[in-house]
Amino acid sequence: MKIKKEDAKLLADQAYRNGYDYLPRWRACAPTVFAAVMDTVGYDGDPVVQEIWKAVIGLTGGTGNMSIGTCGAMAGAAASVSYSFGYSMDDLRDITKMLAVNSAVAEVGEKMKARYGDITCQEVQFKHWGKSFRLTDPRALKEFAALTGGDDARTECREVTGDLARWAVEAIITYNPDFIKIQPPF
Repeated sequence: MKIKKEDAKLLADQAYRNGYDYLPRWRACAPTVFAAVMDTVGYDGDPVVQEIWKAVIGLTGGTGNMSIGTCGAMAGAAASVSYSFGYSMDDLRDITKMLAVNSAVAEVGEKMKARYGDITCQEVQFKHWGKSFRLTDPRALKEFAALTGGDDARTECREVTGDLARWAVEAIITYNPDFIKIQPPF
């Protein structure tokens, strides 16, 4: 399917809104981005997608809330872009297929680095607040939650989840437009 430039922009904008709006619901960046992307491209309610959503929860907060790993929003974006390729375990025996997935994910990561300085949770936190929070520490988690939780809270993490959802949808449009189930007008 060929997606017109203006329709691609509408999809990307919807992905941003979903990523931004969904974060207060789950307060977990990885499944937020994954759901925002999948809902935007027409997979809301898909039982396989719902099972994958469960699997990405532990990627939140720099993996297991340790803050030292990849930002959960980036992890959710990587999962959604990877899923859009539809490769099986047998497909990945072909190194060119794995490299295609990794190239698409790396493009999203480069956009994140350009905007936020890094793709790790602690560095993104440091950019926003001048410090990072080890989210496995209950006191640090409470302090971080006070900065980021709720609908009326500061928007830094919501912007990150919105941006990563946008960039993942843009990658899917570029690499796998046939993965998109919904049809224009969006």
